[in-house]
Amino acid sequence: MLISVEEKFKNIKEIFIRLSLTQKFLISSVVVIFIILVLLNIFIYLDFKNFFISVDRKNFEKRFRKSLVSSTSYYVFRNDWDNSLDFSPIFNILNNEPNLLDAIIYSADGKRLSVMKEREIIKLEGKSEGLLKALTGKVIYEIKRAGETDSLENLNVVDHKTIVQEIYYPVVFNGKVKGVIEIYKDVTDVFNNINKARFRATLFSLLGFIGYVFVIYYIVKKIEEREKRLKEKVAHYEKLSILGQFASKMAHEIGTPIHVIMGNVELILDECEENDFVKKRGENIARQINKIQNIIRNYLYVSKKPVPVYEPVNLKELVSNIVDDMSFTISENIELRANVDEVTIFTDKGFVEQILYNFVKNSADSIGENKGFIEIKSVIDGEYIKLLVVDNGKGIDEKIKEKIFNPFFSTKKTGKGTGLGLAVCKELVESLGGQIFCESKDGKTTFGIVLPLKGKYA
Repeated sequence: MLISVEEKFKNIKEIFIRLSLTQKFLISSVVVIFIILVLLNIFIYLDFKNFFISVDRKNFEKRFRKSLVSSTSYYVFRNDWDNSLDFSPIFNILNNEPNLLDAIIYSADGKRLSVMKEREIIKLEGKSEGLLKALTGKVIYEIKRAGETDSLENLNVVDHKTIVQEIYYPVVFNGKVKGVIEIYKDVTDVFNNINKARFRATLFSLLGFIGYVFVIYYIVKKIEEREKRLKEKVAHYEKLSILGQFASKMAHEIGTPIHVIMGNVELILDECEENDFVKKRGENIARQINKIQNIIRNYLYVSKKPVPVYEPVNLKELVSNIVDDMSFTISENIELRANVDEVTIFTDKGFVEQILYNFVKNSADSIGENKGFIEIKSVIDGEYIKLLVVDNGKGIDEKIKEKIFNPFFSTKKTGKGTGLGLAVCKELVESLGGQIFCESKDGKTTFGIVLPLKGKYA
């Protein structure tokens, strides 16, 4: 079934409407520039010839008229043109004309009187259209192929590709046409150069158009990439907004029962003896409840900038509690050890706990059921301290290292991770004025943070 032109146009229009704004811009700009270049090349092709004729006519008339008046006034202006006149002075003037093939002298009634080179031309009969116009006093310029001229054979032009310029120049005195000078010039080289100029103009236009298309395509590509990143950011912030609303609701809903549980745990601890096993387990429960409260608070920070609460923190004690708590949650095949300095840092205790907890948990997931180790280390560097969690798990692929701190990015199977743990850690570290990093080489993976020993503004 044949599709009508109207239906084709409608289909193209629908496809164009579905394109993105940048794609529409690319297509529209390319089409507009293409049309402009086509019109420009048509203008160049058609007008070069007219331009050449116009310039050559001005130059010829200026040059010839001046020589004619100064050198042949007696012959031209004071006598009637007939066979008795000597036209050699006119031919002497024309002899200096570039690319001259021949010249013919006509009387006022169109009779051939003299020929510059080929005497056979004088025998030709008939009057050309250009001569008839010139006999009325008009200067006529014509460009023809050699085969189209009236005097081809007599001009001894054997190459039919030769381009000939015919000039019919009337000599007028006191308003009366004395006669006409017909001039034949070989302008083949000139028009070959014109054609070369046309070709170069077309070639450069084409190359410029191709270059323009590549530049516009590159710009549009960059715009689309930026647009894609912006869309991803918008989607990201929409997710954060939803997460923030969810976390706020959960914090409100869970907060009350947690406070009740914490109150009961504190009552139990008050009744226990100092070294009682139940009291140790109760203290462990209390720490876990505090962690739950911190986790809820920290997940709220994904949707708004966290505000740390600074206090003196004994690093060795903090890490020791993390090791004790995490020992019950990771595989027995994993050795969890600590090697930290006995130092007090001024920071937010809950933030640091949450960060190290996430690092250890991720390391344990990386090792899985294999035999391995996780080591928490500290390195003091001037006014800063590095906290490192090193493991011998499967490591981090270089291709995704830059993405692991992005919200909702996870390498774990569906249901095994939210993709928020490291994103929260990044937010917490930055709120403390520190930096977060990850290295994976030589079979070891290190997640670390750099924090000021005396707080962000110390």
